[in-house]
Amino acid sequence: MKVILVDDERIALEHVKSLLPWDEHGYEIAATATNGRSALRLCEEIRPQIMIVDIRMPVMDGLELIRAVSGRKLGVKFIVMSAYEDFEYARQAISIGNVSSYLIKHEVDRNKLLHELNKAKEAWETDEKQRRVQRSEQLMDLLTGTELTSVFLESGAKPPFAMLLIQGDSPFSDIPSVSGRTETIQSLKWASSEIHLYADQSSWQLIGEFPLNRNQFIALFSQKNKSAALMRESFRELTLTIHSHIKRQYGRSCSLYFAFQSHDSSSLPNSLRLVEAAARHAVFCGKNMMLCADELPLLTPDKAGSMATRSIRLEKLIEAMNQKDAGTIESAIKDQFHSLCYPQWDLPGLYETVHALTGLINKRLAAKGLPEINPLDEDAGEPIYHIDQIMNRFILIIQRLCANNDEQDQISGKMLRALRYIQEHYHKDINIEDVSRSTGISASYLHQLFKRELARTFLDYLTEHRINQAKLILSQEDAKMTEVCARVGYRSPQHFSQVFKKTTGILPHQYRHGGYSS
Repeated sequence: MKVILVDDERIALEHVKSLLPWDEHGYEIAATATNGRSALRLCEEIRPQIMIVDIRMPVMDGLELIRAVSGRKLGVKFIVMSAYEDFEYARQAISIGNVSSYLIKHEVDRNKLLHELNKAKEAWETDEKQRRVQRSEQLMDLLTGTELTSVFLESGAKPPFAMLLIQGDSPFSDIPSVSGRTETIQSLKWASSEIHLYADQSSWQLIGEFPLNRNQFIALFSQKNKSAALMRESFRELTLTIHSHIKRQYGRSCSLYFAFQSHDSSSLPNSLRLVEAAARHAVFCGKNMMLCADELPLLTPDKAGSMATRSIRLEKLIEAMNQKDAGTIESAIKDQFHSLCYPQWDLPGLYETVHALTGLINKRLAAKGLPEINPLDEDAGEPIYHIDQIMNRFILIIQRLCANNDEQDQISGKMLRALRYIQEHYHKDINIEDVSRSTGISASYLHQLFKRELARTFLDYLTEHRINQAKLILSQEDAKMTEVCARVGYRSPQHFSQVFKKTTGILPHQYRHGGYSS
């Protein structure tokens, strides 16, 4: 907590400084001044929480200083020091407000000073909680379009600004989400005092913060040194500190998006829209990211409008599927997804592509009498956070669909029920008796169905499905091998590795490091 000492007698200043080991008690003597005018200038620059002020001083006395600082609504708490004969001045000072206590100079000792400092600190913290609530409400009004409020006048905030959006990472959904501002933040438990603390130690001042919705949090900062060039790197360092704190303190995966505004506060609503747009495009960059929204290849509103009538062309893919050409299937899907990322991120196009490919898959399945699937459903694999994972999921499913084309033509309804059970429970310790009980088909008859319709045993099919799911995890995630093993139904990593190598010809770690591409 920053303290400024103000007294026209140097000896008095040195005496007060020597009374305490200030740092040990959480206080910092940020500056000293010998008159009120200098103290006022220092107060506006340093923004202390407490000022210890002498009453009688040249140029600007203590009373004038207290009135000036209080008029600027800087939130400072004052401890007034004077001689006996200045009691009337002290009484006037107390009547102004923001004066925590009055001390007689020659009676001040270590214990008394520390007691009054702690009392002033407690009063400042109580007021600051209320000020933060008010600033948050005012800031939200400003950023959502209401006229400029006193939040900037009270904080002394001027450009350059930096706006930060903190978003809890969530898996991609093929249904665009609509966030409501009336929801309360639940999944992220922010402590704004901690953000204040990190800001105090940086080149940036926290103006205010508020929850945008249940999964997003907004904080606005102002650069402290207005004469310096825009300190982008110093703000990146601040966001890195905040990001590390969130992961360490809350164990939550989140991403941070920020934007700079060097002009005036009237442009801040545009900055809010920019960081919101960046957060909506999280699937293009993945999770646990820290990105400047100003530098992202986002579609501009006019460009997005001109692409509203886009069409997803799948002729090359359909031809490759008809020919069962795995290589061309992969190439066609990659080309489509590449066009969504370059030269700009096309989020509406991504949703349309996902829906078009899902429709193509389900049309093929329906033609064979097979049930429809949602390729991005969590039951089909692990949660998706990056566009490359979506692309690889479709490549794998469509290649598998075409490769298994002939055998699926002959699958009966009874076998479909059995396969559906396996696909939903493969990660558990299941056997053919479990499938038998679930489907109402005897185990012996199931053995016959697998041999007749799939030309393989129950165990062969279960192993193949588990290994395919393991491939998906290994190619898309950095999960530990023990986790991969458990998630696909194997208790022993050694047994999993043996089965994987027997099925694929290589070990799991070799597959992860590029063996699947050869």
